Amino acid sequence: MFEAFVFVCMLRDPTTCQTLQDTQGPYKTEAQCVKRAYQIAVELPDWMPEYIATRYKCTEKGNIEGKINI
Repeated sequence: MFEAFVFVCMLRDPTTCQTLQDTQGPYKTEAQCVKRAYQIAVELPDWMPEYIATRYKCTEKGNIEGKINI
């Protein structure tokens, strides 16, 4: 099972960033998780218009170590 995380930064101040954790998962496959991460990025302006998605990460449930995709 995979969990999606999306790293977002403010447009006005790119040093102000935060990580969003998806609340709909976990997902059975990594491909489903990646699809959800991209969906979050597309919908982000509706919920957080001052932010932009810069990276995502799909990890096995409970394991958040490792690199983040850009």
